[in-house]
Amino acid sequence: MELFNRTAVPGILMFTAFMLTLTWVYMFIRLLQIKVCRKESLAVSLCSVLSYTVYTLIRDRNGERPVGVCLTAFLVQTVLLTVTGMFIYRQEKTHLSAMSFREGFDTLPAGLCFYTDGGVPKMVNYRMDSLYSEITGDHLSNGEEFWQKLSDGAYQCSVSGGKQPIICLPDGTAFSFMHSVIKVRNEDVYELIASDITGLYNLAKELEEKKKRSQQINARLKALNSTMRYVIMEKELLAIKTRIHDELGQSLLLGRRYLASPEKVNADQMLKQWKNTFGLLLYEEREDWQKPYLVNTRRAELLGVKLTVEGVLPEDEHLIAVIDTAIAVHTTNVQRHAEGTEAYIRITEDERFYNIYFTNNGKAPENGIRESGGLLNLRRMAERAGGGMKIRSLPAFEMALKLPKEKITEDFGDYELSGAYCGRLQDDTSDV
Repeated sequence: MELFNRTAVPGILMFTAFMLTLTWVYMFIRLLQIKVCRKESLAVSLCSVLSYTVYTLIRDRNGERPVGVCLTAFLVQTVLLTVTGMFIYRQEKTHLSAMSFREGFDTLPAGLCFYTDGGVPKMVNYRMDSLYSEITGDHLSNGEEFWQKLSDGAYQCSVSGGKQPIICLPDGTAFSFMHSVIKVRNEDVYELIASDITGLYNLAKELEEKKKRSQQINARLKALNSTMRYVIMEKELLAIKTRIHDELGQSLLLGRRYLASPEKVNADQMLKQWKNTFGLLLYEEREDWQKPYLVNTRRAELLGVKLTVEGVLPEDEHLIAVIDTAIAVHTTNVQRHAEGTEAYIRITEDERFYNIYFTNNGKAPENGIRESGGLLNLRRMAERAGGGMKIRSLPAFEMALKLPKEKITEDFGDYELSGAYCGRLQDDTSDV
């Protein structure tokens, strides 16, 4: 029993003192990881040293058995370790470590970049770095240069520049950037934030397309309303002509009755009626709204297309329908497909033919032109009138009509257009 007391008790005391020393070292390491408890870390390091001193004293003084003193020291250390452990637990719950902060910074859905003067990045999260890599194929090394190019809209995927530039990546995702300056330890630090606005961007594009279509429909409705007015006028004119025709018929019947029975007809009244009837026929002047091409030229204005005519449009009776259709088809295509605002018509003539050229200030067809609808109908009308039509799309759209001054049936489908032959092109739908 005495031998056991001499060997076992010191061993237990040494083991306990050693474990307490290791625990203090572990607590010290935990405090260093938190990096916000400098005074506490110093106190724990001091406790570690004292615990190691107790362990050394127990190890070196085997003959003496300060069991009471050792147990008191162990009890005090246990209480202090418990308090320290609770303190570390609360600090970890209420304070972020550098590693935790970095992990949270990298998992943010928004891209973040902080840089100083000269564009040197101080902190860039994973989202911003991957976004820069998708745009340029490289890693972000100069924040100032990145922001300048975004503001200028210099990247291929840039949608707009300015103070809040927007980019759209090839996969369809869109980002908006915000730039600001913050003070950190009296030093200017520039903050660049990239926010995902894919949903809003797609919605804005959809609304823009709907707005554009509604404007086109509105313009056509206005043009249709204008056309209806002229149709009503033509209907009223037809009613007037019918009335004149009836009055002329009555005058002829009255004249016939006078020839058969002069005594039954008032000669003065008959002459007055003849005079009024033939006066309407001899001196009737055509009003402005009855002139050729007026409806479609007004219609072009309602569509938002400024029509400029160089020369005089032919008013030959057999060509009016062809030219009127050509004006309608051309102005509609300029507004619908070329997205232009101006249409030009140039007229030249020689002894036998009128040459009429149609151009515009819109974009050229990308894949040529496939004739269907309005263009195909216009070609057939021109050929039936004894003329021909040519179209070219590069470097700019041009349509030309060659129409005879006299009614003929000769085919003129192979003449030259502005010095360059242009046959029928394919693979486009830039027509009515």
